[in-house]
Parts: sequence; C-alpha cells; structure tokens
Amino acid sequence: MKKWMYDCVLEAPENCRQILQNKDKLVSGLTDIYTSKNYTKIVIAASGSSFNIASCAKYAMEKYLGKKVEVIHSVTYEKYDYRFHEGALVLCLSQGGRSTNTLAALDRAKQCGNDVAALVSEPGSPLEQACEHTFLYGSQEAGKDVFVCRGVPTSTLFLILFALDAGVKTGSCTKEQYKKAVSDLKKAVELMPAVREKADAFYEANKTDLCSMERVMTVGIGPGLGVAQEGALKLEETVGLPSNFYEMEEFLHGPVYEIKKPHSIFLVDVDRESHDRALQIFDAMRQLTDHVYLVSAQASGSRVLTLDTDIDPVLLPLLAVIPFQVIASRICDDTRASGITIYTWRFMQKMATKAK
Repeated sequence: MKKWMYDCVLEAPENCRQILQNKDKLVSGLTDIYTSKNYTKIVIAASGSSFNIASCAKYAMEKYLGKKVEVIHSVTYEKYDYRFHEGALVLCLSQGGRSTNTLAALDRAKQCGNDVAALVSEPGSPLEQACEHTFLYGSQEAGKDVFVCRGVPTSTLFLILFALDAGVKTGSCTKEQYKKAVSDLKKAVELMPAVREKADAFYEANKTDLCSMERVMTVGIGPGLGVAQEGALKLEETVGLPSNFYEMEEFLHGPVYEIKKPHSIFLVDVDRESHDRALQIFDAMRQLTDHVYLVSAQASGSRVLTLDTDIDPVLLPLLAVIPFQVIASRICDDTRASGITIYTWRFMQKMATKAK
C-alpha cells in the first residue's frame, strides 16, 4: 500500500530513532568495506531525491571521514564523469533500487575497477541483485514512500552515522567528536515533530500566498544546498510548480533578474559561515517580491520558520527539509493540485527510468 507524503513525514522521527538505536549493526557492513583499504575519496552516484540525500549528507561525511565526497548524477557519472576516480569507493544510491541510471552507473564503476557498494531502502531490488555489497538504510516501513519524505531524513542519517563510525575507526574522527555528533543527532530527531508542527503553523499563517504560488526559487549553500535541491524537487513533483534551486551566491549572478512580484523565494539558512549573507539577501529580496521566506537555524521574524537549535550545521538538513515536505503536502491537500497526471505517467512509461 502506498502512503501519502504527510504520513511518511509523521513516521520519519520514529524511523530515525530506530536507526539510531541500531546504528552499529546498520552501518557496520559499509564501514568494514571502507576501512578495508585507504580509499582516496568517496564518489556517490545517485538521481532524484537520492542525489539530494547525498548532497544533504556530504559536508558531514567529509567532516568525519576527512576525505573528499563527490556527489555526481548517475547518468553523468556513467557517461562522462567516471574517469579520474582511481582509489575511490563508489556508492550507488537508490531508494527503490530500480533507477536505470544508477544501475548503469554501478556497471560503469565495476568496469573502471572501483570497489562499489549500493544503498537502498527496499530489499530485493534490481540494484541489490546487481551489487555484491548492498546495504539497507533501515528506513523501510509498511507502505511505500512514494515521494521519499520518510527516506530523505532517514537515509541522510544513515550516511552520517556511517561516516562517524568509519571516521572513529580510521582516526579521522575523535571519540569526543563522535559523542557530540551522536548527541546532536538525537536532539535533531527529537526536534523533528516540533519542526513539523512549526511548519504546519507557518503554512497556516501563509496559506493564501503559498497556495497561490506560480514560480518558486529555493536557495541554499553548504549543508543547506541539498535541502534547497530537495525543496524544489518536492514542489515540482507533487504540486507541479515550476521550481528551481540555486547556490546562494550564484543566485545573485543572473537568476535574480528573472524575479517578478508574483515569484516566491525560499532561503535555507543553516550554516554559520553564510548566516549574515543569507539575512542580507532575505532583507534585500523584498525589493523584488513580497513572497520571500526563510528557513533558519536561529533567525526569527515575519515569514521566517525558525528551527531554533544550536546543533552542528552539517547535521541540520535532517530538520531543514521538513518544512518543504509539509508545505508541498499541505498545498496538494488544500488545492487538489498534483504534478502526477495521466500525461506525466505516460511520459515516464515511455522514458523507462525505473527497472522492473
């Protein structure tokens, strides 16, 4: 049975708690592979929400592993960017394990002689059958997570826990760092219901404007960029809204010239390094449109959804993605809008992006 987005958002905190409780068992297999050699870096091949998950986890992984983590779209890796990754561990990510592009990326990595591991949410998938080393995120639950609303925070959590475990065992992460990060992750998981409630309240306060959005631009940087990517994707694939994500400074080098009064802008502000700049853009953006919103770790004010936490910014994507999931789901409920139509279904059948 397939579940609606909001149901999966509700289930995510408990699912994350279970992952935290079983973290050693869940990540040990991938850690064993990583620690078996001195890999030069990690390359992640993924598409759609799996790409965004990897982007959300990237900076935490780099911090705890002390190694470069490259996130590449599966088809780009398979056809173009498979070179120059000697000595890298390649991770192929797919929630359902049926992405044809990720299956092709897996084959390419094998051809290049890289060690490969696959991460999926659903057991028995084509990707699992094609890869000797396949691991479950631990986020599988009754009812398929069609829009990956449960899978984004849970799979991001898995990747971060893997990096912490492998980092401690290779010496790139101290035991003190590990304890602090696990403590912060537990805080984040316990805050998830409160952030969902804040997102519901934020939606109700801005309901008229949010339900009448015609064009959306999501903006982030560092750990917030993956959140902006996933936010744009959710609004596109569920509501069918024209949405694009941008890196914060690149947003100022062209995209801003598109903005008209009806446009809606969402800024993701989770990183201390770019906090002041995000607030500056948030304030200046009101010269272009009245529909400017901020998802922030600390800031408050009108049209600001405050996460109100001091946990490490590299871990904040677990919380910052929730408002976009809630807003997309609530718009669909209240307007009966849907990006999935018989025409998009027919189109996707012809494109065959999923293996049987």
